[in-house]
Amino acid sequence: MNKVKCPSGEFEAIYKDESYKFLGIPYATYRDRWDESRLLSKEINFQAFKYGSSSPQTRFDDDNNSGYSFFLDNSLESESEDCLTLNICTKSFDSSFPVMIWIHGGALVSGGSSSMMYELEHLAKKNIVLVSINYRLGPLGFLKLDEVTNGSIKSSGNEGLIDQRNAIKWVKKNIASFGGDPENITIFGESAGSWSCNLQVAAGNQGLFRKAICQSGGMDALASTDKANRWAELFVNQFKKDGFKKDELLTCRYQDIITSAKKLRHSQLSDGKKWIFPEVGFLPVIDNKFIKDDYLQTFAKSDIDYIAGSTLDEYKLWSTFHPKIGRNDKDYILRRLSKMFLSEKLPEIISLYQSFLESSNMKDIYSAILTDICFGIPTHKNLQLKKSRSFGYLFAEQSEILNGKLGCFHASELPYVFGVHSKKPYIKWGPKSSDDISRNFQQSWISFAANSDPSFGDFKWSTYNSLKLTLIGKNLKTITNPFLERYELIEKSKIF
Repeated sequence: MNKVKCPSGEFEAIYKDESYKFLGIPYATYRDRWDESRLLSKEINFQAFKYGSSSPQTRFDDDNNSGYSFFLDNSLESESEDCLTLNICTKSFDSSFPVMIWIHGGALVSGGSSSMMYELEHLAKKNIVLVSINYRLGPLGFLKLDEVTNGSIKSSGNEGLIDQRNAIKWVKKNIASFGGDPENITIFGESAGSWSCNLQVAAGNQGLFRKAICQSGGMDALASTDKANRWAELFVNQFKKDGFKKDELLTCRYQDIITSAKKLRHSQLSDGKKWIFPEVGFLPVIDNKFIKDDYLQTFAKSDIDYIAGSTLDEYKLWSTFHPKIGRNDKDYILRRLSKMFLSEKLPEIISLYQSFLESSNMKDIYSAILTDICFGIPTHKNLQLKKSRSFGYLFAEQSEILNGKLGCFHASELPYVFGVHSKKPYIKWGPKSSDDISRNFQQSWISFAANSDPSFGDFKWSTYNSLKLTLIGKNLKTITNPFLERYELIEKSKIF
């Protein structure tokens, strides 16, 4: 029997490869564009045979990154504002397995749970109930319009995060019927999914989940109320330039919203503190409702057990394909960094990174600086906040793409986490030891989801209060964080 009866209704699954897959389950709804979503109140009967639509995507035209077509995902389902769905994979309805909820990345402007990279069954076969979710993205999920519209649109800018929380609530309410333990839920995500997981912890969602795994994303991608209001003004002005009136925001096609959004760049905000990815202006907001001013204290005091880490060469995914950055072009790199950060210390920092890396290759230095600022330092800070409840990792296996030029780039761990490393196109990403890498990621994550400790077999993970990281590769190895001197230099410079 492929049907499950639970508090939210009756759902029919696909049974394949010894697992049940429930796809496209609606978990919440909203009446008007930018309303906060609400859990569905009525029971439904649903054939969960197909992934739901992804949120409309705000993909930016970026000539600088035209080379990484290998990374772009064209496997997503259709786009729709009716996108609040989730997927569940389980091998048994009669168990009480740990539950893992995946929150996808994509800079909060793109992505979806139907990506071929996020196959569900490989983890689910290992005594996990795996859930993946869709949530509103870009201007539809992260645009604060309440003040710029004088209250006619009440969006706080955190609607996408509220969607995520409602998905977690739905899982908590229903997952026992799918063979999962509602008292043992782990949320995990990568990049913007990692930002999201961190912010779900910082929002104080006590009791909804027990653990979080944050892959390559900190908690610094936040906008103040003032900054969010000015971003909204820029958006509304662009919307008007495109031939619309402000009162058409709720009634126009969503494609018109996306078109206006794609014309914006975060660099248009002249506020001294700049954001490294110029197209990412659709950020969560410190609204003192979902995210409060004391969110860091809330994060630190939470009883959530925590894993966080990054890849060795995160930023090479972008810097490698930048057409204007040469190996010896120090002046151009200085000019480009000056557009991101306001600091007279940038020349000194570049020189010190030359010493750290023992290299004069400016493209590598540029990548290392931004890897530290965007990923390494935020991850380090979060691990320190969680202290003895946290475990840190570093992934450093070099990809074979482009003869190794990308190093260990952003998101390169994902095929191993989801067990698709031996499938096209991901088989081209990794080294020949891919099966061992996948085993080490999966067993660590599963052990943590089950027991709050990623240790398994003969290997013992160290907590981060001793500044120890687990180096994940063909083997597992304990190391002291090798980048602390670099992090200290950046933080003392106060360039961001």
